[in-house]
Amino acid sequence: MGRILEWSSVIYLKPILVGPHLDPRFTLHHQQPRADKLDARQRSLCLNDSAYCEALERRVKDARRFAAYLAGMPSYVRLGPPCDRCSGFRRRTRDRSCYICHLNRGRENFELMKAAIAPKAKRRLDSHLDLLARQKAERQGECEERTFGVVSLRRWPTGRLEVIFPDGYVEPDLSKQDGRHVHRLMGELPELREGLIWAGWF
Repeated sequence: MGRILEWSSVIYLKPILVGPHLDPRFTLHHQQPRADKLDARQRSLCLNDSAYCEALERRVKDARRFAAYLAGMPSYVRLGPPCDRCSGFRRRTRDRSCYICHLNRGRENFELMKAAIAPKAKRRLDSHLDLLARQKAERQGECEERTFGVVSLRRWPTGRLEVIFPDGYVEPDLSKQDGRHVHRLMGELPELREGLIWAGWF
């Protein structure tokens, strides 16, 4: 009987143990600090409870995102690799998704809705066929090429941005480089910034 009581006490105490994902200080708020989706409810709590604000800030890895969130800004510029689709650095404050891609997805539908036309749902097959067509065009060597001073850029159909530097080094895809490295290159080669503007990075 003693052993049964001992094991039952362990089972009873187990739910009481809480991890870092559950902070008992914010039980009455009915809202734990969560960094995956920063919504208006959490922002209101941050502005009224400094402890909640501090706890949420520890969970948000990017200080730029958290500062934009407290300021009520819908987007921020992330220091890191750009978007694979549009090569942009601007991210949505809410969920860290690409801000430019978000606007592009909604712009076409908004124009149709203003004309009282239901937007056509895009099928996965269409997207897949489009990707295959762009990959085929890239294999055939189709690209847009521009030279800016001593730097040459090639924009490929798949979104890959190839850069040829003055010393002859070829960067096959600049979008896969760290954002801090790209900013350092722009400081050393001002012409590169003009090329990135042409490529739609800014």
